[in-house]
Amino acid sequence: MKYDLTLSKIRNTQFSKLYNDFIAGNTFNQKQYESILAIAICFTNAIDEHVQQLGYRIIVSYCNQTKNYTPLYEIAINKGLYPISKFIEQHTDESHKNFFTEWNDAFTEQYHLNGVYQSEQQRQLVDFFEEKQNRTISIIAPTSYGKSELILSSIREYAGRKICVLTSTKALLIQTKKRIQGSSKEFFSKIIIHPEMYNPSDSSCLAVLTQERLLRLFTKDSKLAFDCILVDEAHELLENNTRSQMLANVIIVAQARNPNVAIKFLTPFLVDSNNLKARYTTYDITGFKVSEYIKSEKYFLYDIRTHGRLQLYDQFFNEFIPIQMNKQYHFEEEFVKDHSASKNIIYLNKPTDIEKFALALKDVLPDVSSELVSKACENISNYLQPQYNLLACLRKGIIYHHGSVPDAIRVYIEDLYKKDASVKYVITSSTLLSGVNLPAERMFILDNRRGRSNLSSNSFKNLVGRVCRFSEIFNPDSGSLQRLEPQIYLVYGQYFAQNANCEKFLKNVAKVELKYQDSVKNILLKNAEITPANEEDFRHAKEFIENYETGTVDNYQDRHVQTNIGRSCILNGVNEFDVFVNENDMQAVVDKCLASDLKVCTSKELLKLIVTLFIQYLPENKNDNLKRLENQEAQSFYSMLLDWRAQNKSYSETISLFIRYWGNLYQRNQDSIIYVGKWGDIKRYGSNFAHYTKLKDKDRTKLVNLAIVRIKEEQDFIDNTLVKYIEVLYDLSLLDDVFYKKIKYGTCNDEAICLLKNGLSLSSATILLDKYRSHLEIDCPKSTVTFDNTLLYEMQQKNENQIIVHEIESCM
Repeated sequence: MKYDLTLSKIRNTQFSKLYNDFIAGNTFNQKQYESILAIAICFTNAIDEHVQQLGYRIIVSYCNQTKNYTPLYEIAINKGLYPISKFIEQHTDESHKNFFTEWNDAFTEQYHLNGVYQSEQQRQLVDFFEEKQNRTISIIAPTSYGKSELILSSIREYAGRKICVLTSTKALLIQTKKRIQGSSKEFFSKIIIHPEMYNPSDSSCLAVLTQERLLRLFTKDSKLAFDCILVDEAHELLENNTRSQMLANVIIVAQARNPNVAIKFLTPFLVDSNNLKARYTTYDITGFKVSEYIKSEKYFLYDIRTHGRLQLYDQFFNEFIPIQMNKQYHFEEEFVKDHSASKNIIYLNKPTDIEKFALALKDVLPDVSSELVSKACENISNYLQPQYNLLACLRKGIIYHHGSVPDAIRVYIEDLYKKDASVKYVITSSTLLSGVNLPAERMFILDNRRGRSNLSSNSFKNLVGRVCRFSEIFNPDSGSLQRLEPQIYLVYGQYFAQNANCEKFLKNVAKVELKYQDSVKNILLKNAEITPANEEDFRHAKEFIENYETGTVDNYQDRHVQTNIGRSCILNGVNEFDVFVNENDMQAVVDKCLASDLKVCTSKELLKLIVTLFIQYLPENKNDNLKRLENQEAQSFYSMLLDWRAQNKSYSETISLFIRYWGNLYQRNQDSIIYVGKWGDIKRYGSNFAHYTKLKDKDRTKLVNLAIVRIKEEQDFIDNTLVKYIEVLYDLSLLDDVFYKKIKYGTCNDEAICLLKNGLSLSSATILLDKYRSHLEIDCPKSTVTFDNTLLYEMQQKNENQIIVHEIESCM
C-alpha cells in the first residue's frame, strides 16, 4: 500500500519531537524504537520520493543504533540496494540465516561484477552505457558508481580506433591514467598524455588529456578525428571561465572533424542533459540519471566565534537540533582533533588558509609512529628542502594539497595517505571537486566558499559525496554500515567570511526539497543566454572557433586572420588580446626579424621579443601576470627562470637559487618587496589585491616555503601561458632549435624529451638515462618507452628517492 504523505504534512504532526530525539542519538527504550521503526516502514511505502528517503534514513540510523540490521536488509533487498544486503549477509552468523537469506544471496550473485556487488541502478547504468556505445550520452551518477569501469568499457569497445578521455586537471589525468593503464594494454600500446606522444601515422590511439592538451593535439594534426570522447566532470562545461570555454572548443572541433563522434559526458550532478549541447554541433544526448538514495549525510554545525552549542541540521525537517556537548572550543584545530575519525578530509578555500590551518592542527597532535612517514619525510626533504612545512605536518599524520604543491609531491603524499593508517588528515581545496578520490570517513568544512563565491548546492553535494565511498563502506574486511551516515561538520570560525550565515547556507545547499536548476554560463553552449554584457565575448569566441577550424560556424560573417602570425596565434590558443586588430602590426615586426635572419638563442632576447610582439597589445586592467613583463625587472626575473630551466636545475637547486636571488635583492635594499601572487600581504600600484610581500624579517624557513609555492606557480605560468607565445615564435622560425628545446623541455637530449612526453619529470628522466639506461627501450620517432621488469627493483636496491621511484612506477 502506498501512502499519500509529504514532508510538509509530516512536519505538522507530533512526529518531529520523537524524530529529533532519535536522530540526535538520544537514548530510546524498546517501545520507542519499535514505534519509530514502524513509522519509518510506512514512510518507505509513501508515494513521495523525499518521504521514502526519510523512511530509509530512519531505518539506517535505527540499525546503526541498535545493531539489528534485519530491517535494513529487507529494505535493501526490496529497493535493489544489493551492496547493502550482501554486506549484511556476509556479516551475519550462519545460525541466523534461513531459506530466504540463502535465496536472496543466490539472487544477488547476478549483480556481482569484477569482485563488486552492484545495486540495481548500477547494473542498469552499465547496461545502458554498453547499449549506447556508439551514441552520445550523459551519465549523471554520484561518486562510487563505477566511472572507471565505464571508461574501460569504452576502451574495449573502441579498440583499434581513436578514443580520448578528457580530464579537467593534471591531477585527475594522472589518476585516470593509473586506473586504466593495466587493463588498456591489451587494446592499446600506449596511453597518450602529452600531444607530442601522438604520431599522425598511428591508426588507433588512446589519449588521456586535459582540454588544453587536446587543443594542442588537434593543432599538431589538423586531420585527427576521434571516434569517441569521454568528458569527465562534465558539469564544469557549464561554467563561465576560460577553461570551460576551452572544453567547449575541443568538443566543437571534435564533432566538426567527425560528425559521428560518440561523446560520453560523465558528471555527478546535472538537471538537464540538453544543457551540455555546444553551439555549432549537431549531437543529441540520451541521458541516464541515478536516483538511488544509499548514503544519508548527517550535517553538524559548530560556531567557534560564539563558542555555541553543536547543532545537527536535518535536511528533511529543515531544522537545527541541539546536540549535547561537554566542551566548548575556541579553535578549529581543537574541534577537528576531538571529532575526527580514522581518515578525514578538511576543506578550505584558499591555499594560504590550508597551510595556516595545517600548521595549527600540527601543534595539537602527537607525533605518529610510522616507518613509512619517516621515510617519506626523508625523501621529501631531499627532493625539496628540510624546512618545508609539509614535513612537520606529515610527522603529525597530516598532508595538505592545493594547486601550489609540486605535482610529484602531491601524487606521492596522496598515495601515502591511502596506504598508511597513521596519516589521518588531508587538508585540501576545490581540487577535491575535480574527481580526485581519497579515502575518508569524515569531513570538516572550515570555509563555505569556492573562489570568490559560496559553494553552490551542486558543488557542496559533490564535495560531501567524496566522503564514505562505496569501496570503503562495503569493504568485506574494513567496511562499516555506520558509513552510510557520513558525518559532515561545518566549523564556523576564522576561515569563514565575516558576514557568513552558516545556518542559511546549509539550508540553501542541503535541504532535500530544493529544486535545482543548472546554471548555464558558458557562452559556447546552446542554452546559454547571450546578453549585451557578454555579446562581445561571444563574438570573440565564435571568431576563434571559425579561424581554428574553418567551416565550423554556419553563415559566418565575422573576421578571418590574414597573416602567418595571426594564424599561429589562433592555433596556439593565444586569446589574451585582439589578434585580428593587431596582426598586421605584429606581422610587420616578424617580417623585419626574418629579413635580418634573427634566431633567438637567449632568454633575454626571447622575453624582449615577446614583449615587443605581444604584450604591448594586452588590454589594460587584465592579464596582470603578462602585463608585468613590460617591467624590466620582471623581464630579468623570467629570463633568469628560463635560464635555470634550460640548465635543468632540480627543484631543490631552484629553491636555493630563488633564496639567493631574494637575498641579493635584500642586500641592495632592505625594504625590497617581491611579487608572490596569492601569498602576498601588501597591495601595490593601486591594486585591490595584496600580491606582494616584504623580504624583511623572513627567516630561512619562511623563504623556503615561499620559494616552493612560487616555483610551482611560476612553472605553471610558463607552461600554461608563456609557452603559447614561445610556440608562436617557433612556428614563425624565429627561435634557434636547440634553444627552443631547452626552454620547452629543459634539455635538448631527444631521449630525455621522449621520457618527458611519456609523463616523467626531467629529474626522473635524467636519473633513468644516467643510471638505468639499460632498463629502457626508447623509440624517439614513435615517442614510446618500454621499461623492463627489473627497473623498480634495481632502483629500490640503490635506495633511490621514493618520489622518483613512485613517479616512474606510475608511468610504467
